[in-house]
Amino acid sequence: MRRRRARPANLRGLFAVSLMLAIVLGITAVGAARASARGGPSAAAGPPGIGLAWGANGSGQLGDGTTADSSTPVAVDLPAGTMITALAGGGLHSLALTSAGTVLAWGANGSGQLGDGTTTSSSTPVAVDVPVGTTIIGIAAGNSHSLALTSAGTVLAWGFNDFGQLGDGTTISSSTPVAVDVPVGTTIIGIAAGNSHSLALTSAGTVLAWGFNDFGQLGDGTTISSSTPVAVDVPVGTTITALAGGGFHSLALTSAGAVLAWGANGSGQLGDGTTISSSTPVAVDLPVGTTITALAGGRFHSLAVTSVGTGLAWGLNDLGQLGDGTTISSSTPVAVDLPAGTTISAVAAGNRHSLGLTSAGAVLAWGLNALGQLGDGTTTNSSTPVAVDLPAGTTITAVAAGAAHSLALTSAGTVLAWGANGSGQLGDGTTVNSSSPVAVDVPAGSTITAVAGGGFHSLAIVRPTSTTTLQVSPPNPKPDQPVTLTATVTCTASTPTGTVTFLDGTKVLGTEHLSGSPTATATRTVKRLTPGKHSIQARYNGDDHCPASTSNPTAVMVRKPILPVTGVSLLTILTVGFLLTLTGAALVGVLGRTVTPGAKR
Repeated sequence: MRRRRARPANLRGLFAVSLMLAIVLGITAVGAARASARGGPSAAAGPPGIGLAWGANGSGQLGDGTTADSSTPVAVDLPAGTMITALAGGGLHSLALTSAGTVLAWGANGSGQLGDGTTTSSSTPVAVDVPVGTTIIGIAAGNSHSLALTSAGTVLAWGFNDFGQLGDGTTISSSTPVAVDVPVGTTIIGIAAGNSHSLALTSAGTVLAWGFNDFGQLGDGTTISSSTPVAVDVPVGTTITALAGGGFHSLALTSAGAVLAWGANGSGQLGDGTTISSSTPVAVDLPVGTTITALAGGRFHSLAVTSVGTGLAWGLNDLGQLGDGTTISSSTPVAVDLPAGTTISAVAAGNRHSLGLTSAGAVLAWGLNALGQLGDGTTTNSSTPVAVDLPAGTTITAVAAGAAHSLALTSAGTVLAWGANGSGQLGDGTTVNSSSPVAVDVPAGSTITAVAGGGFHSLAIVRPTSTTTLQVSPPNPKPDQPVTLTATVTCTASTPTGTVTFLDGTKVLGTEHLSGSPTATATRTVKRLTPGKHSIQARYNGDDHCPASTSNPTAVMVRKPILPVTGVSLLTILTVGFLLTLTGAALVGVLGRTVTPGAKR
């Protein structure tokens, strides 16, 4: 079904979540650290872990069981034993992909975007009602609708559907997943959700699109919205490998390293040398011989990384977000004015600021800086890249941009943030904006593996940790006295299971199974410890969700036995002593009567 629709009044972040395919390949890959328009969604993926969230929470989008904003990270209240591999943020809702191939959702649900069969918002994760036997491998969140990619290469959708963005041939919203009506024989390998439209990458390197199309963002040569997938009209023989999107336009990276663009173009964000919107893909006018390796879309501008580590930008430039030293918008790519000798490996785009990750692990920023989102210690806009004021010795591995704040993941697994902080989205325990990076107040010992910036909140995946403690009773046993060893294990992911091995230095005293929930214990009784010093430890051996951990060593001293002097033993000793005394006296007497030869008598 195709139809014309009136343009919606609010188009926050028309397209904001990049393909999960690209995200899974690494959070510095195409679109891995994306937040496009104000309040727009973003995504993060990493090794299995638990979720942290901070910032705005009016609809429960932090998933901690409250609707109170938080200026420090709070744990997403996942079901016991659940590990997540990806997070995605919609307008006011969040999604999580679990290691078991299921999907959880929380936050606003007025259009059914949580997919649990209700339209009741939830401040804790609820299970998305996917068909029995279905395994999900990718997720994407639009403003008020959600998408999931299955292991069979099909797509499910749920939530708001007024423009056909669920792709099921209707414009009826759904609170449970419906099958997207992809052409027979088509296998989908990546998905993306815009504000009110959706995109999918096929195994053949083609692109499908459905939903709102007033600006030509479906790329099928029309401006007619469609409730079923239509083929994006890419040139014959072109293979698409990744997608990225801006506020009202879409970008595609080809296998040849070229870029196609379609949709709104009022500021030149399609990069084809015009400011005329296009309902079919046009070639971005790259410099001759240029190969693109990564893309990012801002609200009205576009960014690209080349194979030689330079940056290109095009589109709106009123605040210097193109980074070319001017504030003149450009409908063709211009070179980002990087410092001499600097190469970049990834880019991210906020509303009107841009970020670049350098090959040396530093971060550059340019564009709007009114709230400190450039992180250089000032609130002065910059039309050329400035160095983010990172702490000495810090190496950054990934960057993400929110609407007006920025995030960086360090090689040590910590997170830095800077810029707008009115809702606590910097996670430093305050709601004060910061023009230089502050440390996100993650729990001690946590290792962050992926981070994403939403419009007014932030999401992260943290590797689970376990802690093992040991109690020895009695603490200073007597010789031959039994000793009870009790190990207590806690885990941030779930109740720990498995075994604990008790050690005396390198000697294994035995292995016992854990029991109890949510704190688990294991106990072993040692019949005796030999006299001397002992260093006792408990080593938790880990399970599928909780990593191994070892307690601090506990020093135990067993003193050598002292011969008892009581009872019959005392009588025996006295008797023997008396007899020895008499014997000694007799010998002295005999010796005293012996005459030395030659002596006088």
